[in-house]
Formats: sequence, structure tokens, C-alpha cells
Amino acid sequence: MKRLHPIEGSIAPELPPICQQDYIVALVLNEAGEAMVWERQKPGGGVYWQMLERFLCPDEDPFTAVQQELLTQTGRQTGEWAYLGSHVTDTSQTVGVGYYFCARQARAVSPVAQVQPAPDGELLRLKWVPITDLRYALLDGRLAMTNHALTVALALLTILK
Repeated sequence: MKRLHPIEGSIAPELPPICQQDYIVALVLNEAGEAMVWERQKPGGGVYWQMLERFLCPDEDPFTAVQQELLTQTGRQTGEWAYLGSHVTDTSQTVGVGYYFCARQARAVSPVAQVQPAPDGELLRLKWVPITDLRYALLDGRLAMTNHALTVALALLTILK
């Protein structure tokens, strides 16, 4: 199947299928109602925000994984979770399922570094921002990855009205 090349606008030859693991993404809110973001420098300037995320291992339970990731990456725990849904990126290809959550009232139980390396070597800075800033970040591109923007949008539509 030939497809339109997204950059050049020309017809591209058969493209290989995209294979991706299942993953979790969570919006984390602290006891003050602020949202946790990992702030990352964009190449060439500017910043974008990421939510708590990671790929799942085969047969791993998404809810257990998101709880473990919250503790490991942020040193926080909570008993207040909202499941926001799950979605696939492209139903015509073999892609993973994203499981989306919101953690509320997340309280610190162990210290963590406020600056951490990303897998590609860039640095992620932990920040707490007002919910209003998340609304603007959806519009101005700071939530640049669609799965993170979807997590925030689902939370704003359902539990943070």
C-alpha cells in the first residue's frame, strides 16, 4: 500500500508496519491540587512538558505499573486513582494500547531527584504547575506528545471540570 509522504508530499513506497508496546501515562496531582510535569528543553529552544509514563512489559497490569512508576519516578503514593480510558494510535497497524490515569492527592513518601536524565540523555526537570497552566499547555504546544495531551484532556473533561 502506497502512502503520501508526510513531509515531501510525494507518494512513498510501502511503509513498514509500526510496532509499539502497550504503555501507561498518568497525570499526577499533589495535595495542593497542582499538576506534576517533567519539563524538557526542545532542540533549538523552548520547552515542552511530559507526564508520568512508561512502556509495559508483556502481561503486566497497567494499574500496578502506573502505581509503581509513580513511586519510583516521583517518590509519591496515593490511594486516589481515576482510570481515564485506553486507546490505540492506529487500528490499521500493530500498535500498542495506551492506558491513561489520573493520580490525585499524591503525597511524598521518599525523596527523588528533581532533575533526571531522559533515555536520550536530555534532562527532565520536575515541576508542579496550576491546572490552569495545563489548559494553556494544551493550546500552546507545551504538551507536544499526543498521548500526554490526551491524558490531560481526558482528565479535564471528566474529573477536573
